[in-house]
Amino acid sequence: MVTSLSALTEMVPIDDFAVIGGLAVLARLEGAHRVTDDLDTVATQRGDAMSGVEAVLVPPGPDGFLIGTKVDCISVGDVAAADLAFSSLPEDDQDRVFVLCHRWALDTAEVVTVSAEQAGAVVVRVRCRFAIPGSLVAMKLQSAPRRKGATIHKAGGDYLDIFRLASHPSLTDSIASSLRMAPHDLSSWCRQEIQRSMIDEAMRTVGVIVRSGVGELGVPTAVQLQRTGLALIERIDRKR
Repeated sequence: MVTSLSALTEMVPIDDFAVIGGLAVLARLEGAHRVTDDLDTVATQRGDAMSGVEAVLVPPGPDGFLIGTKVDCISVGDVAAADLAFSSLPEDDQDRVFVLCHRWALDTAEVVTVSAEQAGAVVVRVRCRFAIPGSLVAMKLQSAPRRKGATIHKAGGDYLDIFRLASHPSLTDSIASSLRMAPHDLSSWCRQEIQRSMIDEAMRTVGVIVRSGVGELGVPTAVQLQRTGLALIERIDRKR
């Protein structure tokens, strides 16, 4: 995946896309708590043309391959989330949040350097933009309940990622701070979804994680999930 990402940065300006999904979560946590085998991205689309990421995939489009790695791309418009007119956004809550959190992820992405090693030696290193922890949480909060059909098993990975990010001692405050400042109604929606999935329905959420089989390094208990959710909400509300 790192080799494929390196190739992508050689073909597409790093300001035009950001890494999201599992690889971005593992990079932010600086460790692996589950397996991920595809490269998820969000990229700027200008007009009706394909985004730069979509154009270099084989075959061209929102999902294809690059040097053997499956790459998924969500294309967003070229207007920052905060500058979008609320009246132009979808009326449906889920659809509106999808648009907002992916455009916001691209707006706030930061440059990170990742490397892959073999036998203790670096074989490839790449510098590109990765979604910040707060936007990763927002994207995972909206994607998990929407999983259906062939992708329903990925909901467990989404919820586990949220827990790992939000419970990480060095990330909790930054996640809360960024979610507090999220554009339009994204902040209040995320707070509501944290309350539902991590606190009110904690037992159900743990069950989703267990059934998905993604908890290689352990599945949180309902109590751990609730405590993490409560701490996150408390920090989000702290300066309101």
